[in-house]
Amino acid sequence: MKRITILLAAAAFVLAVSVPAVLAAGGDGTRIVLKAATAFPAAKGSATSKAKPRERELEVEVEHIRRLAGKRVAFFVAGKKVGTAKVGPLGAAQIDRNSERGQFVPAVSAGSGVRVRTAAGVLIVKGSF
Repeated sequence: MKRITILLAAAAFVLAVSVPAVLAAGGDGTRIVLKAATAFPAAKGSATSKAKPRERELEVEVEHIRRLAGKRVAFFVAGKKVGTAKVGPLGAAQIDRNSERGQFVPAVSAGSGVRVRTAAGVLIVKGSF
């Protein structure tokens, strides 16, 4: 009985750790979780990428960075700066980009990195598609 309990607990742990990495894939695009960097251990974030034949969409958000409220953070995808956003009073910032609106949206593929940094270049969160 004890072995079964340990086995079930281990299986639950593996699922809890692996499932959030990619939350969704398919027609609605791909969504990933962004993990906190050492300088901002409470930070969380996510990124969603959708690609259609003539349109690309990208959304990146970061939260739990209240100490940066009122300051700007920079968003990088696939090694390219996508834009900046001001951190709100509750400690969150996001960008939404759509190529159909004439906005720059880099091509995203498996392994494309996502980074959010302070204006001084300090890493806040990171992840990859």
